[in-house]
This record gives sequence, C-alpha cells and structure tokens, in this order.
Amino acid sequence: MSSSLTPLTPKQSRFVEEYLLDLNATQAAIRAGYSKKTAKTIAAQNLAKLPIRRAIAAAKRERSENTKIDAEWVLQQAVELHQRCMQELKPALHPKTRKQIKDDDGHAIYTFNAAAANRALEIIGKHVEVSAFKDRFEVTNGPTLAELIQAGRNRAWQAKNEPEAGALEAPSIGGGNE
Repeated sequence: MSSSLTPLTPKQSRFVEEYLLDLNATQAAIRAGYSKKTAKTIAAQNLAKLPIRRAIAAAKRERSENTKIDAEWVLQQAVELHQRCMQELKPALHPKTRKQIKDDDGHAIYTFNAAAANRALEIIGKHVEVSAFKDRFEVTNGPTLAELIQAGRNRAWQAKNEPEAGALEAPSIGGGNE
C-alpha cells in the first residue's frame, strides 16, 4: 500500500482538525495531544507527511465549497474593502500642532488603514485554497534548478578549459583590416 493512501492515526486526524482552526501547526500539535516540548518538531514532521497534507487540502476544499468562499469571493471582498478604505480617509495631522499636513505642492495628505484590510484578506485566503495567497509557487515546465546549475557549471568549465574555442567564435568588432 502506498504511503499516500495510509490512513491517519487518531492523533494525526486530531492534528488536522486542530490545524484547520488557526493554521498554527505547533499549537495544533499541542491541542492534538503531542508533548509541548516536541510540538514544534512533530508539527513540522506532520506537515511533511503526504497523507496529512492531503487531509488538510481536502478539508480546506470541503470548507471552501461549504462556505462558498473561493477566489472570486476573495477578489470581490478585496474590491469592497479597497472601496471602503478609500471612503474612510482621515486627514493626516501634525502630532504637535494637530493641523492638517500638506505635501510640497500644498495638497492635503490623508491616511487610511489599508494594512487591516490586507491582513483580513490574507487570513481568508490562507483558510481556503486560493492561489492568489500561496506562499510558494511551482514551476512545472522547463529545466529544474539542478539542471540549470549543472548547465552553468558546464559553461564555466568550457570557458576555463577551452578559451580558444570561445575566442574563435567571437565576432569581429572592428570590421576592417587590423
């Protein structure tokens, strides 16, 4: 039987349930019954196990379907939050004089809390499978990093050991008789 089809132990299942509460793996491990001393290590190990990763992904997909929260919903919320932030402009006041601050051209400067809106969307995006909020990306076409490194090493070796070949292939810059 392949390791990806291995059923989760009761403690691993509990870890998955707890992880989905706040996406904090260390705290999920503690709440699932692992030792506080080893919780960070166990959490990292659990998140590296394919069956656990699949269980988390499936639970996130199910939650996304049940709540009707998907990439389109997140983007709609982003637009609404942006519009709300733009409507809640507050004048930027000098801390000592409490007078409105102006830029070099004499235009009034305003502030708004974009960080709170951005953070809320980030949290929502992490709780559902929304690609716009992934912390990593995958490249599926083209050479792997190892292949690119090896190709670079080969070019460096050729340049070092075969300098004449490179000189013969170099185009003439002068274009005339020298």
